[in-house]
Amino acid sequence: MHSLPRCLVLLSLLPPLASAFLPPINPPPSLAAGRIPPAARGAFPPLCMADGEGEDGKKKTMERPLGDNIITKAIYTLEMARVKLMSEKPTEENGNWEGEPKEWAEDSSVAQKVSEMSQVGPVASFKQWIAESIAGEYDAPAVNERIQGLIDGSPVVMFSFTTCPFCLKSKELLLEEVGIDPSAMVVIECDEDKEGNAIRAELGKRTGRTSMPSIWVKGQGYLGGCNDGPG
Repeated sequence: MHSLPRCLVLLSLLPPLASAFLPPINPPPSLAAGRIPPAARGAFPPLCMADGEGEDGKKKTMERPLGDNIITKAIYTLEMARVKLMSEKPTEENGNWEGEPKEWAEDSSVAQKVSEMSQVGPVASFKQWIAESIAGEYDAPAVNERIQGLIDGSPVVMFSFTTCPFCLKSKELLLEEVGIDPSAMVVIECDEDKEGNAIRAELGKRTGRTSMPSIWVKGQGYLGGCNDGPG
């Protein structure tokens, strides 16, 4: 009897938190995705969920608890509505950008200040819980092996979202201002990758941050995000 009120309280907190912190779900194609050669955007094939097999040899899917399913579906629904509402319409003036407002990536923006505050303490823990809830059941060792293989196998690796203005700004800085050769940078678009949610959850465990981008340099490790990284 006591679990239902808790669920209702959690659901009441989702709209503002979803608006500030969650990645886009099923986003439209963006110009940012096309900035990197297709061959460089995913050096490894997508991993399959490792839920095991039943006695009949067929793939066995692990069922999530009812409460998790309800909350996760609510998060998806809220986020899809938020992205649709806030995404810019592509025009020549904005470079045909279809993602969230570009000004969010500026140092002085409210979104940047909120992002900074969300990197520590209870909010960071809540964001990690959301990331793991969305990812569901997955083969963590295999996902980590893939992440490490990407980091070890390329001079620069960026884990990104196609509609994230912070990710767009980082790509522009690295390619145009720093002058990195596109062939030396691998970009994994987590909102397009089959295992993107699991990758995001594991990156959060490694760095304490689930926000994107997550930029890694071979031999140096985790560089940071946008304004605390190349920006």
